Amino acid sequence: MKIKIIFLIFIIIISLNHAFSKEIKGLVSGKTGDNKLVPLPNANLQILGTNKGTLANKDGEFTLDMQGNDKVIISYVGYKKDTIEVENNNKFFNIVLLPELVFDEVLVEDFKPESSIDHSEMVKSEVITSRGLQKAACCNLSESFQTNPSVDVTFTDAITGAKQIQLLGLNQTYTQLLTEKVPNLQGLASGFGLGYVPGPWMNSIYISKGAASVSTGYESITGQINVDYKYPEQTDKLYVNLYSNDVQRIESSLITKYNLSDKLQSAVFLHANTMRKLVDENSDGFADIPKNDQIAGLVRLNYDGDIYESKTIFQTTYDSKQAGQIDYLKGSDDFWGADIDVLRNQIITKNGFIFPGERFKSFGTIFAFTNHQQKSMFGARNYDAEQNALNINFIWQSTFDKPDLTEEEHNEAHSEDEEWEKSAKHSYNTGISFNNNNYLQNFDNTLYNFHETVPGLFFEYTYSGIKDLVLTAGVRSDWHNLYGTLITPRFHLKYKLDEFNTVRASMGKGYHNPLPFAENMNVLSSSRNIIFDEKLKSEEAWNYGINTTHDLNLLGFYVVLNTEYYRTNFVNQTIVDLEKTPGEVHFYNLKGNSYSNSFQIDANIEFFPGLNFMAAYRLNDVKITINDELLQKPLISKDKFFLNLSYALGRNNWNFDFTTEYNGGGRLPNTSNYPAEYQLGESFPSFVLFHGQITKRFKWIELYVGGENLGNFTQKFPILAANDVASPYFDSSLIWGPIHGRKIYFGTRLIIN
Repeated sequence: MKIKIIFLIFIIIISLNHAFSKEIKGLVSGKTGDNKLVPLPNANLQILGTNKGTLANKDGEFTLDMQGNDKVIISYVGYKKDTIEVENNNKFFNIVLLPELVFDEVLVEDFKPESSIDHSEMVKSEVITSRGLQKAACCNLSESFQTNPSVDVTFTDAITGAKQIQLLGLNQTYTQLLTEKVPNLQGLASGFGLGYVPGPWMNSIYISKGAASVSTGYESITGQINVDYKYPEQTDKLYVNLYSNDVQRIESSLITKYNLSDKLQSAVFLHANTMRKLVDENSDGFADIPKNDQIAGLVRLNYDGDIYESKTIFQTTYDSKQAGQIDYLKGSDDFWGADIDVLRNQIITKNGFIFPGERFKSFGTIFAFTNHQQKSMFGARNYDAEQNALNINFIWQSTFDKPDLTEEEHNEAHSEDEEWEKSAKHSYNTGISFNNNNYLQNFDNTLYNFHETVPGLFFEYTYSGIKDLVLTAGVRSDWHNLYGTLITPRFHLKYKLDEFNTVRASMGKGYHNPLPFAENMNVLSSSRNIIFDEKLKSEEAWNYGINTTHDLNLLGFYVVLNTEYYRTNFVNQTIVDLEKTPGEVHFYNLKGNSYSNSFQIDANIEFFPGLNFMAAYRLNDVKITINDELLQKPLISKDKFFLNLSYALGRNNWNFDFTTEYNGGGRLPNTSNYPAEYQLGESFPSFVLFHGQITKRFKWIELYVGGENLGNFTQKFPILAANDVASPYFDSSLIWGPIHGRKIYFGTRLIIN
């Protein structure tokens, strides 16, 4: 009944929004120094005398709802403002802005909103831009979702500082992580990999939920998170970020670029951080934050030719952590401690071959190689591992029908309607892949070595023969030397009700091959004996989802409203059973049902340029069969409220950001058969977190100060039996809330364009 009421409200809002309005479309271009016209992405259009307006898309195209004959102001940084008058018989406007001269040079800034959702994309993708990443400290990828309601980041244990993503109420292992659409941070990087991506290096983060394209592999079950690093042609000549906080964590990042030729650009990224102070706010004898030293470097080369383009990344990371009891960190070997040293080297290269005059034809190759070495010790247990991973892909994209929309025709098309009429209606991409993983693992002086070889092929067909409707169907087949043939079908549908309302649906299967030690290193920070009840099979699940996106003019305010529902059904799942026997963790295959239902609604409201408000609510229903009983999955919040208010006094002035998040309670693992002093309740309580940041922007320098967990809420007694590490009940993995209290930070960014 509630769902019917919600959809009825949506229909009424949409109807009112369009009943008394007319729609105009157009293209905003800018004239360059050599008199060429270039599209102006995200150009601002505002109806004169109101706070209503819109932003052009990435191609400079816009659609705007008008009330009668109004005037519209068009602006873009580096160009002179212009005003047009809209008359009843005008439906399309080709707007050209003239450059503003500053010291005899044309200054063009590609200003991007903090986050956005593109109606044109087949799969709904939430984009966090570099501006959005600067709303919080965002020292690394794990700290980049503080102002986004879709992704939760939680601690995996109370000792090592490891964090993991939760998407649709499920663990990170079911979310595919990518670097510029290439699978990454898999295998041994599962435990600490989010910390290997420095925040200042990132240009944007793309979050998509549900089934993904078959071209990126079989592993995505709940969705994908794709990170784009800054490009040489877009980044500043010199970018320096310095950060420190009240517990003496210090970070520094540097980015510089150099044009090697007209077609070959390069950029160099450097990063270092250190944390040496011993912090024990809850006085349990364990450091709340591990001692940490990290240094990383990245070199990227971009080649942009007439018929060939290439993007290559070389990255190396060294990370060293020490954690455990305070006395151990002071140098005494008689206390419990953990040492984790990682060296990771990687190369990714993507190459594309373009066919002049045929926009829809292309051929691409992807090559990625990673060497990941880890030496670690958790108390008296060691875990040493090495992974060598090779990923090769060949991808061909073309169409079945003719003629293609040539580049000249594309440039002459003045609207989406014209482009659609001239475009191919039956397109496809197909390819072959080869993945090779070699794992060398030594746990507690026992070898667990294995080798994966996975050749595969895929085909994906897209039909767009009905205006505003796009259908995609894809299938891939992979031959795994350990798990046999893996068939992955996936389907997507997108329907644009109009320029402002889009409905998407998806369905697909995904697989995940378990890596018990690397993906569950939190249980190593305990006294639990690790027991494999049987040989683990490949994890397999179906995901079904529907979502809607609405751009509304509500009471004079610009509103983006999103709703979504996703269900994940597991055919097989690796069960990590913490409840079967005290002092043990059992691994076995699913025997029964396991599913996740996730519903989210969020609204982003622009009250006036510079003042934005986001509100979101998410409900998770996650059940799993443990020891032959279907139970709520432990340590997962049932629901979440999210509020974010941001205010910018101009694009280069003061910025204020404040976030409130309410996290609902959930079930705790059963400890009723533990000694009384170590028994937990049946559930954990709800809690509220507050975060905020203030930024002052100058011409070349930005200063920022902020706070995380301003209410100073922490989980009480996060380490079970912290006073007796030799007992079988010692456990730091039962984490549902923050481990660290209030954190105040400050920093500066030096930006030379």
